[in-house]
Amino acid sequence: MLAWHGWLIAALLLLLLELTGTGFFAFALGLAALITMAAAWFEVGLAGQWFIFAIAALVLAPSLKYLFRRFAPSRRTSSLAGEGRRQQGEIVQLSSGEYRLKLEGDLFMVRSASGAPLTVGAQVQVCRFDGITAIID
Repeated sequence: MLAWHGWLIAALLLLLLELTGTGFFAFALGLAALITMAAAWFEVGLAGQWFIFAIAALVLAPSLKYLFRRFAPSRRTSSLAGEGRRQQGEIVQLSSGEYRLKLEGDLFMVRSASGAPLTVGAQVQVCRFDGITAIID
């Protein structure tokens, strides 16, 4: 196996790891591995490859984090899901027939505290969150 094969495998594994939600850290390392793979094509020595990987990771990790925060900010205006202030959302129905609460662009599982039936399009107040389920009035 050639050196660039190893870097390609590492890059693919790191890019897949990013799907678990590492906050662009694994993505930056995956890109750094791809850059190092290109260096391995040009037959840079092993020590040089590790140096290139380290420098690329040091540059890419904070840069990607900054760019993401700058150009793709969250649409949420509230704090944590269990916060004290009352939030208002809309009941929507998925194509599967399940009901969800649309709150600031996000969809949450929903349950009525009183057991009342849910109505599509109704504006409701969130009492609290039970895990990831919104409990409404």
